[in-house]
Amino acid sequence: MTVIAVAGGTGGVGKTIVEKLLDSKFDIVVLSRSVRKVEVKQDFASRNIQNVQINYDDIPSMARALERHNIHTIISAIGLVSDETSRSQLNLIEAAEKSTSTKRFIPSEYSFVQTTELLPIDPSIQYWLDAADRLKASALQYTRVIPGFFMDYWGMPHVQTHLQPFTFGIDIPSGTAAIPGDGNNVICMTYTYDMAVYLVKVLELDEWPEFSVVVGDEVTYNQLLAMAEEFTGKKFKVTYDSLEQIKTGDVTVPPQPEGTEGSSDELKEVTALVSRLTVNNVFQLPGDRLNTRFPEVKPITMRQFLHNAWNRNSA
Repeated sequence: MTVIAVAGGTGGVGKTIVEKLLDSKFDIVVLSRSVRKVEVKQDFASRNIQNVQINYDDIPSMARALERHNIHTIISAIGLVSDETSRSQLNLIEAAEKSTSTKRFIPSEYSFVQTTELLPIDPSIQYWLDAADRLKASALQYTRVIPGFFMDYWGMPHVQTHLQPFTFGIDIPSGTAAIPGDGNNVICMTYTYDMAVYLVKVLELDEWPEFSVVVGDEVTYNQLLAMAEEFTGKKFKVTYDSLEQIKTGDVTVPPQPEGTEGSSDELKEVTALVSRLTVNNVFQLPGDRLNTRFPEVKPITMRQFLHNAWNRNSA
């Protein structure tokens, strides 16, 4: 049976992918820096998941570990948040290329199509571009999974998700919205579990496209706001940030979930960045999508997602 390894398999996106892999025909290995806590190890063992400890700084030992466990495909869900984590993924790609058993690699992406033109907006995009360039130069087969924005953020705490809570644009619990621009930019959104279903389907393909674009729905902030008001029965307090505000970073930060990490300046920085990306239409994904390749997969729409989470009559 083909062995699939997930790097970063205990993080939000990684854990979701692992859960959907459990429904597949593949054997699963989770690659991690350290031996997991006892309860995590027991959970893995009970579900026939191998936990393999690796050192991302030691490429030869990683290559040997991949061969020892006969890993055919690596799915990276490493959070690319620093030079160090980017280097970890690049080293893993190099180890995969050295491994005689490893043939395929899915880099950590799970967002919009990253391009050099967007570097002035978000310099950290270089992390994703470096991984793509390294894979292009390798003999590995690869695909970049592009689901757009994750719906999960607008369903918390009423939906199943492993993502960390954060409010983007519209805070449904408080009935408050801080919308970038005029609210009419199209945003492609996908529920994490639907993205993971498509990803498992991609593993069954003989040939991979460079980009595996999957979309649950296309909505604008104004449409999302109207649905939120409909399902909650509340009239929201709405602020629209101008393009000038977004450009200078003087944005309105909507109320954040309890326990959200980060200082007020950091929250403002994240909000400004996502606002810039939104008004530059990066979340309006290309039309060539895997949805047509797998018509049997029925991803949830934003309307149904919000109805399930917030409809005041569904309690």
